[in-house]
Amino acid sequence: MSLSLVKSVLFAAVLTATTALHAQVPQVINYQGRVAVGSPAVNFDGTGSFKFALVNTDGTTSYWSNDGTSTAGNPPTAAVTLPVTKGLYSVLLGDTALANMTTITATVFGNPDVRLRVWFNDGVNGSQLLTPDQRIAAVGYAMVASGLAPGATISASQVVSPPPGMVLIPGGEFTMGNSVAADTDITNAAPVSTTVSAFYMDVTEVTLSQWQSVQQWATLVGGYAGLAAGGGKGANHPVHSVTWYDVVKWCNARSEQAGKTPVYYTDDAHTTVYRTGNVNVTNVQVDWTANGYRLATEAEWEKAARGGLSGQRFPWGNTISQNLANYYSPPFDSLAYDQGPDRYNAIGSVGGTVPATSPVGSFAANGYGLYDMAGNVFEWCWDYPAEAHAGGTDPRGATSDTRRALRGGKWSHTPLYLRCAGRFNADPDYSDIFFGFRAVLALGQ
Repeated sequence: MSLSLVKSVLFAAVLTATTALHAQVPQVINYQGRVAVGSPAVNFDGTGSFKFALVNTDGTTSYWSNDGTSTAGNPPTAAVTLPVTKGLYSVLLGDTALANMTTITATVFGNPDVRLRVWFNDGVNGSQLLTPDQRIAAVGYAMVASGLAPGATISASQVVSPPPGMVLIPGGEFTMGNSVAADTDITNAAPVSTTVSAFYMDVTEVTLSQWQSVQQWATLVGGYAGLAAGGGKGANHPVHSVTWYDVVKWCNARSEQAGKTPVYYTDDAHTTVYRTGNVNVTNVQVDWTANGYRLATEAEWEKAARGGLSGQRFPWGNTISQNLANYYSPPFDSLAYDQGPDRYNAIGSVGGTVPATSPVGSFAANGYGLYDMAGNVFEWCWDYPAEAHAGGTDPRGATSDTRRALRGGKWSHTPLYLRCAGRFNADPDYSDIFFGFRAVLALGQ
């Protein structure tokens, strides 16, 4: 039996880099990950032994480890024992109530790039390093620390965690568009300084199971009409065959089912919730202050996809392989940055290649803890596709058009389409086995 690649995600970070206010935030990381063993991989169930270290970019220096013994990216001596249920485990890193767990000092997050390294022992194969290291974004405390006086202490109960299944995307300035000089084929995404407000985003693309749950409530209870049943290769695969109109109405239904205020309306006064028909909702008909679910703007999507990196082709760097994303690598591909292997992705091909989607979360997350921001299925965004990026603060696309934006590429695309700066669009009433989406929430919701 072999140990498979493990996909882990930072769902809530109670940690800090030094802020302008010098707030003293408790150094605890609420971390949830997933582990599978064997070939083919099967979610592990039982009790496992884990070792943790916070390391630098190339993993040669340890800033912290669970027992304090790791100094050069090497595994700590002692392990932390944790229960694993259906492949999922949770741990409070830095919580000294756990055996073999030491405090994380504040100085750790004074370093420019901090990554979590994990070793796992299933009791059969010995302790093995799980790859890749996960980049830690110190953003979980931001909405609390910004309102405190210098030197204030934040208790753990004050720190706001993201909603279940979502991660916090930190606000701030980034370079939107193509900054890779060699990628001259991208002609509609000149780099421009763009600032977005912080928001929450679904960790994965919306799955078929999630879609069906909301769609059934919307149809039977919520008063929605004509909302597509959606398609999917399996319950934990991304939903596909949904139009832009479908996903906007679904976001409203998800909001109402959760007791939140819908975002999309059919009138400028925001009195009629969009629940039926194909309505070309405009920017004015969106309640941007509502606490409900909505699609990401192109700017929000690209900020999230880059995962804290700048000027890279993909969410993780400048090269791509099928160990990193679900895409099609042509046998005669001349792209130097495509490391293959050729043809359809092996994970996506399980169960057939029409479609060749993969279960969500099959590949490592980016620096913000988001999965499949490159490949698997295209993701609908809010915007009318402007000819060029507007830049500025919280841009929302053109004011009118007949099409809507898509991002991220898909399982049948070559790497050319999976680049962070790649921009695509389609008629809002079009659906096929390539199109899916994920939702976002405004901060504090």
